[in-house]
Amino acid sequence: MYRHWIVRRRAASQGADGPEKATASRWKAAAALFLAAAATFVIASNASAEDDQMKVEGGWAYTARNKDGAVEHVAITRAAEDATWLVLACTADERLSVALIHVEQFPFPLTFSSVVKLRSNTASTVSIEGKSLQNNQIFVDPRPLRHIMPLLLQGDQLVVSISERAGAVHDYTFSIQPNDVALRAIRSHCFGF
Repeated sequence: MYRHWIVRRRAASQGADGPEKATASRWKAAAALFLAAAATFVIASNASAEDDQMKVEGGWAYTARNKDGAVEHVAITRAAEDATWLVLACTADERLSVALIHVEQFPFPLTFSSVVKLRSNTASTVSIEGKSLQNNQIFVDPRPLRHIMPLLLQGDQLVVSISERAGAVHDYTFSIQPNDVALRAIRSHCFGF
């Protein structure tokens, strides 16, 4: 089902120059962990739900993988507007990764660093830094999301707004509910509830 997505995935290999180099390295490390988990999810999603590798709840598909005795959790849901996915990943050491990934590339140019706005009917609009490593991946700073995401996930929909270089804003709407089962492991390991 998602095989075409994994074929289109590219390794996150480019960072920034100059003073942003340390930040780029940190983002690249998080991206590498995230992409490994996401790639595993996509491969597992080609299996049937009966194989206990991939499960579905509402608009969410989710899985867990055992990596060297430690379990990592990944959940993914598709935007209503485009072939864009919201991906949440929680590594065994409780590192959260949040990304928007377009199957091919976003239909507008991205800057390396931009503001990503998230809003739902249960939380006011939140502006968070997003890093684009390629024109099909935006990684959202997970530090503030640890506190905000639980509120956002209580709503029915999550709207993520991305600004392009020219200033135009693009909205992506994700159906969030139901998520009791799909996000249970991520909530308990990365959000503490």
